[in-house]
Amino acid sequence: MMLMRKSAFTYSKWLSYCTNRKRFLSSSSSERVRIGCFSGFWGDSCSFAAQQLVNKGDIDFLVGDYLAEVTMSLLAAMKKRKPELGFCPDFFEHLAPVGPKLSEKNIKVVVNAGGLNPDACAKTLKGLLQQFGLSLNVASVVGDDLINKGIELPEIEGIPYNTMNCYLGAEPIAKALDGGADIVITGRCVDSALVLGPLIHKFGWNMNDFDKLAQGSLAGHLVECGAQCSGGNFTDWHLVPDFSNVGFPIVDVQQNAVFKVTKPVNTGGLVSFGTVAEQMLYEIGDSQCYALPDVNCDFSNVSIKETGENEVEVSGAVGKPPSSTYKVSATYIDGYKATSMAPMIGPNAAQKGKLNAMSTIKRCEKIFAKMGMGKFEEVNVECLGSGSNYGKSIDSSAAKEVVVWSSVRHNNKKALEMWAKEIAGASTGMAPGFTTLVGGRPRPTPILRYRPFYYSKDLVEISVNETKFENSNTEFSTTQPQSPPEVTHPVVKEGDHSYRLEELAFLRSGDKGNSANLGIICRDKSLYEVLDARLTSNAVKEYLNFLGEDLVVTKYNLPGIGAFNFVLDNALGGGGVASLKTDPQGKAIGQIFSDFIVEGLKEKSYYISR
Repeated sequence: MMLMRKSAFTYSKWLSYCTNRKRFLSSSSSERVRIGCFSGFWGDSCSFAAQQLVNKGDIDFLVGDYLAEVTMSLLAAMKKRKPELGFCPDFFEHLAPVGPKLSEKNIKVVVNAGGLNPDACAKTLKGLLQQFGLSLNVASVVGDDLINKGIELPEIEGIPYNTMNCYLGAEPIAKALDGGADIVITGRCVDSALVLGPLIHKFGWNMNDFDKLAQGSLAGHLVECGAQCSGGNFTDWHLVPDFSNVGFPIVDVQQNAVFKVTKPVNTGGLVSFGTVAEQMLYEIGDSQCYALPDVNCDFSNVSIKETGENEVEVSGAVGKPPSSTYKVSATYIDGYKATSMAPMIGPNAAQKGKLNAMSTIKRCEKIFAKMGMGKFEEVNVECLGSGSNYGKSIDSSAAKEVVVWSSVRHNNKKALEMWAKEIAGASTGMAPGFTTLVGGRPRPTPILRYRPFYYSKDLVEISVNETKFENSNTEFSTTQPQSPPEVTHPVVKEGDHSYRLEELAFLRSGDKGNSANLGIICRDKSLYEVLDARLTSNAVKEYLNFLGEDLVVTKYNLPGIGAFNFVLDNALGGGGVASLKTDPQGKAIGQIFSDFIVEGLKEKSYYISR
């Protein structure tokens, strides 16, 4: 396994840095801590983010998030083939170019790249560091993996689980740092714990000081997706400079837990009220009870203020005791799916493309019947370019080029292999305009279903560097978060103007299993009451009803920043790799809803003062 790329430091330079490095003593009385996040998922850019933060960020900690529900399943397949694997090897590529600087600048690293095998990841890293003469203490946090704990879930009895991991908190990370670790490698933990752990360590925060823990968790939540907080995936994308050199986010945290979000100087991207507010709402549910292992957070009255160029101050998160359980993410295999993409070009492209796709499916099901195999369990055909993702079709004659997305599910892998052979026949035996199969014939892949549940913290055995860890928090919440009743507003016609919602608000959407969230932030708080009255759960559900008959919409208010968070249950066709949709993680829902028309307003300038 290569630790360095040729374009990064040479081995001899790294060795030289190690020999001449200078160590600085850390202080628990530090007035501020700067933490930069270089990775938002396994597969994030590995070419420059870590170097940018280490060389330009003036940071104390470098953190990286690698894990998601889908990622854990991929790592499980890797570990099944080779038991010594099961972690994210990209981490070594990220670390290699900055290895010597970590020692020179006394920057500590916290990552969840350990995946399903933190000890093996730590062992591999120790060997590589030793090989290149770099003396850094590496610690591992384990205990999240429950797959062999004999837990029975009767709802799907008889189906073996692929993965079963609880979301650990920040305190084990803090304990590893307290013990002298320079690099901490964890398995599954909540993403925000990667930042909260270093803050607990540096500031000596008490685990019952819930307001500080909530603020620290919010700091972690804002940067956990990397550059998505500093201009990436932003509504006003056209105002973001130089995506090619986008700046990765840094949180500058004070002892009292008030913090600023910024990025390295002389980098692209953007840190503003809008970029930070969008990320705060990303993938959360109840804004008054964002449940984490260390604290239940209330973000409803958070304040976000621009304090300088690419600098935003965040305060006002409130904490409450956490529950006595860990959330557990379990996945299991539920059949197989296969997906093909085929361009169709010419008049009536969408009509012809759908005809070809459905005719192929019908042909296959006739063959299945003769072979004693059942029909497809699920079918999804979309003609991208014809409005299929908006739940409405444009004039078929206007769409003269589309991409036909055909995705099917079957419990028998051989059925999908047969379908993959049949779809090419449309090029010569069906309606004209079929040009090619993108990527060749599709291959069947397992469908991994996501099933969350809760498990007592007392039953989870956590260890830090093979030493048993005990949670110090003894105060737990005994109540479960509940959906607030939605306020009914009188219908007031204020004016004759209509606007696209994007003109009035920022929007961001994301996923959690089969649910999505839609965050909407007023561009000016003077619009809050007006939009609160018009953006009801029913209005959102009606506009997005094409997401499915079982769609359930719940609204949460965040008056602190003038925002609304809508949780969309049953919106993603199973979500992740279980979904046959073109947007299985709900990333485009915010963009789709930006076209929602807000009627009956006065002139926009009447509301917007900023």
